[in-house]
Amino acid sequence: MAEAAVHELHVGSQQVTFSTQGGVPVKWVSCYPDCEAESAAKTEWFNERDGFMAWAVPEEPQQSARIMASEFDFAIVETDSIVEVTLSSQQLFNKQPLVFVYRLPKHGYRGEISASGIGGLALTVASGESFVPEQLPGFGSIYSKVRPFVLNENGQVYLQPIEDEYSLVDINVSASIGIRNRYWLWLGAPQAASIAEYSLVGENRPIIAVRAASGASEVSLVTYSGPTELNALAEASPELPDVLFSAIWDWLRVLSFGLLYLLKWLYGLVGNYGLAIILLSLTVKILMFPLTYIADKWQAQVNATSSMLKPKLDQIKKNFKGEEAHQKVLQVYKEHDVSQFYTLPSLFGFLIQIPVFIAAFDMLAESFVLGQAGFLWIVDLAKPDSLFALPVVLPFFGGQFNLLPFVMTLLTIVCAIVQQEADLTPDLQRLQRIKLFLMATAFFLLFYTFPAGMVLYWTANNLFHLLKILPARLRQLVS
Repeated sequence: MAEAAVHELHVGSQQVTFSTQGGVPVKWVSCYPDCEAESAAKTEWFNERDGFMAWAVPEEPQQSARIMASEFDFAIVETDSIVEVTLSSQQLFNKQPLVFVYRLPKHGYRGEISASGIGGLALTVASGESFVPEQLPGFGSIYSKVRPFVLNENGQVYLQPIEDEYSLVDINVSASIGIRNRYWLWLGAPQAASIAEYSLVGENRPIIAVRAASGASEVSLVTYSGPTELNALAEASPELPDVLFSAIWDWLRVLSFGLLYLLKWLYGLVGNYGLAIILLSLTVKILMFPLTYIADKWQAQVNATSSMLKPKLDQIKKNFKGEEAHQKVLQVYKEHDVSQFYTLPSLFGFLIQIPVFIAAFDMLAESFVLGQAGFLWIVDLAKPDSLFALPVVLPFFGGQFNLLPFVMTLLTIVCAIVQQEADLTPDLQRLQRIKLFLMATAFFLLFYTFPAGMVLYWTANNLFHLLKILPARLRQLVS
């Protein structure tokens, strides 16, 4: 048998190598913004040695083997918008021509793959090891996964595959199935009701297969093989931006998109994403100032009430127990016209920050634009800042020394020391500091292996909070 011919094509944002044996691509690379740009971001979905795309007939293993071993004729047609590659075998099955067509876009990432000639054909895609991101240690590992997913009217839904065990999912004409990591995704939207199978061939190595539900001899999928960049997704299809920020509620997603637009606008002003993140933190603080001002006033009232009640409540705690103590406490509240729920307003300042915190962190975690963006000593804001390599690899913390989490924690501790509420008794001030120290420890453990862009945002937030409370503390010391 003659050796299979290989055809390497560079089309816009795609580099695809086709083999005439099996009639499939054997290597597929996508680039952003395009493959000719010197600083282009690239991902390799699979190559000749690892991962694959293949046509098969799941119900007929022998026919699947014949397809993969057969030689196909190669033809190419170019228009203003696409490059169409056709691989065909005229007499492979019962004298029926078997034809595979791949339409690669010259601009953007929306293409099409189709096949005809035999019933039950399924397109199978398995991403390679090169598509698996760098594995981050600790809690940062959540950003290192490759997962199959379905995109439908409910948005993006991750599938839960089991290694070497195939599961089925129905895909209607308004849905699609794909494979993605943090910043890139391959997606196929069948043009007729279809059945998809998914499984794992190894950790972070999903495999999906799509075939017509009716067993028809024609299969057609509209594809997206590109970045999770908002403009690229929206240009390909109005539904595709649904893959962004899919883990949070819809109203929080709206906030995340707003923060993403704000981040890009700030980048347009300063030309550096590190500075843009710092300015984003400052802008959010300014926009939230009316709410935090009210929250601070309520907190001051709660502090004053707590300090007033504490001596009497301590005395009750010392001298009474059980129901009698409870009745005495209620009597004290009544004497001072204080509700037993008087501390609830103090939660307001904390609660109003949670939605913004979640929206900002989801946005920074999934912002394609931060990939390979540097700032000061940070080489890539999408990864931990990694100032230098440690002599050993530590469990949970990994093998890199990340400076930014230490700066963030130091600022939190300084804030805890500087922040003294005048209305609080010394005991309550000490309790408040302990809570802040515990929070600083928790955030350090959480953020140590997180991407630097996210840690930078919270570090800047702590810095601006310190600058906010420092003048009042200095006035207290002077007086």
